[in-house]
Amino acid sequence: MKKTITFLSLLFIGTATIATAQQQGKKASLNEDGTISVQTVSLPENYYNQEKTQVFDQLWRFGEPAHPNFKNSRGTTLADIDNDGVDEILYGIWNTLYALEGNGTILFQKTVSGTILLPPSVADLNNDGTLEIVLNTGGVPNAGRVYLLDPTGADLPGWPLNFDDHWMINAPALADLDGDGMLDIITGERVGSSQGFVHAIKMDGTPINSNWPVEVAATPAFTPSIADVDNDGSNDMVIAASSAGMYIFDNQGQLFPNFPVVDPNVKYSYQSPMLADLDNDDDLEIIGSNHGDAPGFYVMEHDGSYKAGWPIATSEWTYSPSTVWDVDNDGIFEIFMSDRNTSGTQGVELPVVYGLDPNGSNLPNFPIEKYGGTEGVISLADVNDDGALDVVFPSVITDAAGYGYIHAYNMDGSGEIDGFPLRPRGFTFLNGAVLGDVDNDGMLDLTANSYTLTFGAGVDSTFVSVYNLNVPYNPDRIKRNGYKGNNTREGFVEIEEIVGVTDFSASSVISIFPNPSKGILTFKLPQAIVNANLKVYSVDGKVVFSEEGNLQTTSSYNLKHLNNGLYFVSISDGKKTFTAKWIKN
Repeated sequence: MKKTITFLSLLFIGTATIATAQQQGKKASLNEDGTISVQTVSLPENYYNQEKTQVFDQLWRFGEPAHPNFKNSRGTTLADIDNDGVDEILYGIWNTLYALEGNGTILFQKTVSGTILLPPSVADLNNDGTLEIVLNTGGVPNAGRVYLLDPTGADLPGWPLNFDDHWMINAPALADLDGDGMLDIITGERVGSSQGFVHAIKMDGTPINSNWPVEVAATPAFTPSIADVDNDGSNDMVIAASSAGMYIFDNQGQLFPNFPVVDPNVKYSYQSPMLADLDNDDDLEIIGSNHGDAPGFYVMEHDGSYKAGWPIATSEWTYSPSTVWDVDNDGIFEIFMSDRNTSGTQGVELPVVYGLDPNGSNLPNFPIEKYGGTEGVISLADVNDDGALDVVFPSVITDAAGYGYIHAYNMDGSGEIDGFPLRPRGFTFLNGAVLGDVDNDGMLDLTANSYTLTFGAGVDSTFVSVYNLNVPYNPDRIKRNGYKGNNTREGFVEIEEIVGVTDFSASSVISIFPNPSKGILTFKLPQAIVNANLKVYSVDGKVVFSEEGNLQTTSSYNLKHLNNGLYFVSISDGKKTFTAKWIKN
């Protein structure tokens, strides 16, 4: 007998008063029960007085009717699924997944069971040089599935998976949880408000071991994060479960001591934690935000305690994961959080994007103040080609004509970048910007998704808008891009720039085994590399071993002469850089 589901069935429904004056717009906010409230507001002059003509070229806009209650959120996915050297745009609308070429034409479209709520995750799961597409569905009707697709959009054998038609609540995380050198699919299943499961699934559709799935006492709060939290040489899974608290399971499905961490004043709905070593102690911290009676930003140690200086109280809660990166290459992470700031006097700008150091102190020139707030993905990239990273984020506001906002601010506090905000049709609320070169012209493009709300007066639509930012495309200047920063959604962030290693792509993963080891460095690559450049760095950025030549998919090196400790392994083929941590003990 199937269990009855009641979830956020009114998600993205709201009421609004029709704006009658040019200076009026609309502001959206996500309620705790999952509904969207939309109110008519008076806009500050710098909102309603902006030209609709774009400074940057809008290359095209693709739109289709949206589900009446659910709108795609979190943005697009960019990935070169057909292996032609150019990224396609993957985008879900209602019950259809589209793969769009850089000129706006459809490479393929795939009709699925259920409703697509978050973008697909993409990686080469089995190291065969071909990308796979992993997509969850849920919503209405109650026909949730986990899809595993080839680059043409066809189901791989044995897929999709059906867990009693339950809502598969998140964008899947793709990571090597069991240490076998291949990526697993880690995803949440909502059974009811007081029960859920997290699955860890191999490419053949079977659990990674008999201890999975693991059970949590509430709805799994969106995408889990995967990394070696306690530095024991094996990966762990971190997930927040709505009102049931924070959970950490090891790869054998065993709950960490002191977990779940439950605070009766704290809830984690719609939230996904990030993992990073903020204090350089070789243990990872858990970084995110919460709502409930004590909304705020938190950094939690792997033993369940809060890091000194955290949590930080906020007036409102956010739907967004944090964005973490070492923006100034000093070996110290910066943390970016959003606040929707739905309270306060209309027209008054309030803090909406926070930049924080690991101790919870504001970075210089932060927070960024805007009217209305933001509740979407924060991306970090150099969008104006000045050599410095910028902060890119959406808004909860539309103007009277129904156009939204994508903002980009200089990190140095000099304000909004010339040409921004971009003005896509509809709300950018709950979404974000994803950057790349989708038309292969050597120039940086920005993709954004948005949606309209007609409140029964017409057909709601969702859109993909693509803009040419008129600066050269440099993938090394895009650091955290889209939902959870990359296409694997694994939520793990490493310090790499201090050792001369660039950020890796979704398919660029080294599997080191065993790890830790006594001095024999053995690694597996997604593919053999001709004319590779292998470097091993110490934590202070010194090259302690290097070699050039051809590498097979599996290689071993005797590095027993090195001191015990943490090292970074970097392998470059001239286009991609493969990176990983290695511990010698």
